[in-house]
Amino acid sequence: MSGPEHVLLKHAPFSNLPPELIETLNQTYFLHLLVTEPHKVIPPGKSLLSMMTHANFKASDITPKQDKREQIENRVKEVAHRAFWNETRVFNPCHLQALESLSSPLPPVQLPRLRQLYLDLHEGLAPLFPPNHQIIVSLSSPLPPTSSPLLSTVNFLVEIVTALRQRCAPIRDQAIDDLLSALEHSRQGSTDSVTPVSTTLAEFVIETLKAILSLAESMKADLNTFVLGSMTEAQLQGVLLNDVKVRERELVLNVWGGKDIVRGQWRTWISETSSGTSEGTDEKKCIKRLFRALGSDQPIHCMLPSTTPVSYTNGTKPPTELDNRPLELKVSELPPQLFFSTPSFLYVQNCLQAIVISASLLSLTRLSAPTPSRNTILPGSTTGDAPCSEDHDFMTRIWTLLKAEIDDDTDQRNTGSEAGTESTGHTKLINLADEVVRARQQCLAGSSSPILSVDEEKRLRDAVERTLRSTDPVFQLLKKRLMNALEKRIIFLASSGASDNPDAQSIQSIPTKMQTGKNPIEERAGKRPRLVLPESMLPSNQTSSLGKEAGVSMGTTIPGFEDSVLQQAIVEVLQKIVGCVYWVEGVWGDLV
Repeated sequence: MSGPEHVLLKHAPFSNLPPELIETLNQTYFLHLLVTEPHKVIPPGKSLLSMMTHANFKASDITPKQDKREQIENRVKEVAHRAFWNETRVFNPCHLQALESLSSPLPPVQLPRLRQLYLDLHEGLAPLFPPNHQIIVSLSSPLPPTSSPLLSTVNFLVEIVTALRQRCAPIRDQAIDDLLSALEHSRQGSTDSVTPVSTTLAEFVIETLKAILSLAESMKADLNTFVLGSMTEAQLQGVLLNDVKVRERELVLNVWGGKDIVRGQWRTWISETSSGTSEGTDEKKCIKRLFRALGSDQPIHCMLPSTTPVSYTNGTKPPTELDNRPLELKVSELPPQLFFSTPSFLYVQNCLQAIVISASLLSLTRLSAPTPSRNTILPGSTTGDAPCSEDHDFMTRIWTLLKAEIDDDTDQRNTGSEAGTESTGHTKLINLADEVVRARQQCLAGSSSPILSVDEEKRLRDAVERTLRSTDPVFQLLKKRLMNALEKRIIFLASSGASDNPDAQSIQSIPTKMQTGKNPIEERAGKRPRLVLPESMLPSNQTSSLGKEAGVSMGTTIPGFEDSVLQQAIVEVLQKIVGCVYWVEGVWGDLV
């Protein structure tokens, strides 16, 4: 694996669960991230197909079925094809003929044999690339005239192997890197350590072609159903999107015990609004309940159901999991429908707290927020040339510290690493206090007392510690402003019909009815399956909506959060919430 694994559950805290269930939950969460946040799990130089292969992804009912005659014909072709490539070159006359042709100094003699080898390569690589991929097109096209066919072939083989590396599972990286190294040595006129000194360039080309075909067979074995290899990126996204939604839904229903229990826990959850009233639509109550959880001082979480059976007598209704939770944990609890989105909501909760902390610390520096002008770059704008003011520089440094801590914590949770120590949090507190002291000194630089006294610095550091507490009046005031503004904004976006506001489109694109059960493959019953799935495989009303939350904005500035750094952070949080809401609606439309 080129990057760390992303897990939803660690084995230690959930040792009472079957290991198979933990593995299934973690695999589904990894696929969930591939759909919702691919940038987090796809390493540089890798593709969606590569990570799907790494996750042992197997979509149901998309493997083309062959009748007995087709299977026999393909088997005969396979045997004939491998007769050339699998026999040792000493006893294989075909191999010797190919070597003789390619060793000729005359291009007209080399090109016909290269053409045949290219066709073999095309047949072996076709299942691993979309039909319109440049590699497949080049292999099926006539060879261009050249005075050095073998050197041109070596250059082309570098392109082929590089393309394979983008689509292979990480376990194949080393074999591909070895091939690339040998090809680079050949292009530079040197010999690779694995190639005998007496080996000609023609022999090297044949052996490299053989190695590529062997690698292709391994990649097909990696793909549980190698029809995936011939899909475009958009088709893969469509297949993965449909599959992950079905997986999440079925897994949650199986773990929690069925639709009735899951629906009941959802209704119990949304009824627990802060006011205790049942006014408003279910959509509005859901958003209010979500923000109550996000505003809790306890980390947002979703508890798995107990594995210990409990008996009840006297015909009493058994309480749900939410009913049995302590009050302080009950507020931050999420229902089963939000199980796979819990890490995203926890990230949002941490960002909200960091935004409030940043705004609270800014008030201690006695620096005013920058006033937007014609030259100020506001969130979402692309022009302007505003100088970095002192308070803006302070906010940038503070936000960098807090955001780094959030990202580190998120990475530790996703990869199953151990959490940071208490000393780390204390170090962060010292760093924040240092930044506040530094900003105060800059503020006093032009005054009659440009030096901050020792007593004043101590009082300032104590004030930083107080301000970071959730019970601090300034902290509570700013937090209430922020949460209310975000809650109202999302309710507005959700309740806006076909308005002129483009921000409403991302919420309005949420399907009103559950579409997860739709299977385009089953709709083609009776028709011969195609190797490459049609574009209709893409659920246009779902896939095209992913990412639309990127156009959502706050519309107004929240008092106390005027700094552009905070405004941008608030917009990103808003977009994150909108994306999660869309996903939950798409998976659980009939049970929310």
